[in-house]
Amino acid sequence: MGSISSSYPASYPPFPDSGSLQGHKLVHLTPAIGSEFRDVDVTQWLHEPNSDQILRDLSLLLAQRGVVFFRSQLNITDTLQKEFCRRLNEVSGAPKENGFYRHSLKAMQGADPEMGKVDPDRILKMYSKPLDGLPRQSHVKDWHTDSSFERMPPSYTVLRLGEMPETGGDTLWASGYELYDRLSPPYQRFFDSLTANHKSPALIEAARADPKGMDSGPRGASGNVGLEFSNHHPLVRTHPLTGWKSLFGYGINCHRIDGVTEIESNQIFDKITRLILDNQDTQVRFHWESTSDLAVWDNRCTFHAATQDHFEVGSRIGWRCMVMGEVPYLDPKTKSRRQTTGGWPYRLENPKA
Repeated sequence: MGSISSSYPASYPPFPDSGSLQGHKLVHLTPAIGSEFRDVDVTQWLHEPNSDQILRDLSLLLAQRGVVFFRSQLNITDTLQKEFCRRLNEVSGAPKENGFYRHSLKAMQGADPEMGKVDPDRILKMYSKPLDGLPRQSHVKDWHTDSSFERMPPSYTVLRLGEMPETGGDTLWASGYELYDRLSPPYQRFFDSLTANHKSPALIEAARADPKGMDSGPRGASGNVGLEFSNHHPLVRTHPLTGWKSLFGYGINCHRIDGVTEIESNQIFDKITRLILDNQDTQVRFHWESTSDLAVWDNRCTFHAATQDHFEVGSRIGWRCMVMGEVPYLDPKTKSRRQTTGGWPYRLENPKA
């Protein structure tokens, strides 16, 4: 279990909300997770006189809501998408040396290694098997938080689609805050005491077979070096901006609960799986309407999964950049979202259009 320093933040949040986002049309899509701006051009935000203040306030909103969507970003480019992502990380308190994540497989790095391509070919290269075959009867393995096998996993991910199918290809997010709050107090205390092993067996095998074909780092942060692709993180982590506890140890990159038997580890993962699958009100589902839509999420308090339902109706290709955060930690003095706020963090004060 890692920590960012010998001491935790003196207060949560570490900086105030200036109110710079007020006046924009913001819609909260569900009580638990997900908000959408309807009248914002993020490229203009990058050049406002109070740009840092706006992005800092956005980081607080992301820390509370998990994922924020921006429709019709007609002026967005790869360069501006990256600038948006980088500055969001910088102004919100990330370690100063942290930058963009580069895929560990050099063969997966395109002309710009800091802008990752998300498409079926990526899955084929990673796992050496196609997605077709027998009908899929469970998509639970698709849930994850990005690159959690790194010592300093991503804080923010920004995604837009370059190609869209005629229908399908939605993305879902689940709130780690709300999943933790669905546990009873004894379960919360038990989960607080645990750590988990996050690793990428595909990258470990690729490094064994061809170490020269791998990027040994640093991959966006000083702690992300070497070819082990395995780290241990707390099962429950504290978000450095809200101070709320979030479930973190789960998904395709999380393989074993430390210090328990394999049977017990599987039982814990089964418990978390049921929390996600049995509670659709912990989730938000985003339907991509155009290639100018933008999704921004905080990996420290969310899980996400693409809906793999579009292969017969068209291709789905995305362009994603990720910036790296702190070593995950659990501050023992912090509480859950409901314990801190007494309920939902928002009362849906902005009516839907």
